[in-house]
Amino acid sequence: MRFFDIFAPAMKSRTIIDTLSCRIPRGVIEAAFCIMIAAAICSWHSINEWMLAHIPVVLGLVNTVGMVILYYAIMRGMKPLEHPLTVLWWIVIGVNLAGFVIYCIGDAAHGVSAITATALPLVYLPLGILIYVWYRGHLGQAGLWMVIRILVVNLIPVLFYMAGLLECSWGIVLMEVLTIGVDICYAWALRRVLV
Repeated sequence: MRFFDIFAPAMKSRTIIDTLSCRIPRGVIEAAFCIMIAAAICSWHSINEWMLAHIPVVLGLVNTVGMVILYYAIMRGMKPLEHPLTVLWWIVIGVNLAGFVIYCIGDAAHGVSAITATALPLVYLPLGILIYVWYRGHLGQAGLWMVIRILVVNLIPVLFYMAGLLECSWGIVLMEVLTIGVDICYAWALRRVLV
């Protein structure tokens, strides 16, 4: 029996969900989406380093606000569904808010930052997989992009480092383009479920 066979019964009876009603104004959703796009752009290494050195609180806000708003909106929209996953959504929101606090504290929080970075895949992967297993349509795609994003953001830098691609400028640019591209696709997938 293959690992993914355990999901086969749930995958056959997945509910199609293309749009969730979260009762949050569309303008707020669109603003949160734009902030997530800005966060993706700000993850470019030179921009990120400058902001971290000069305006870490602004960087923390950009990296947190859009994502937390969209996560909260999706969580609200999923409440009437058969599998709302509310606890996992609250944990994801909490981890993101902890990340904001770490940005505000700065260099003194390197140990806590490492713990938070380690916790991200432990929360995002089960949430994304469960959404993808239980739902089809735009919601299922958002769950799949959640898994793809957390894997790309965490594994691509490690793979590029191990392959020696970070020693040349084109390798760094390729890594940045891949991670930013995935972040933008992820933001679009979240937005598409809500509008």
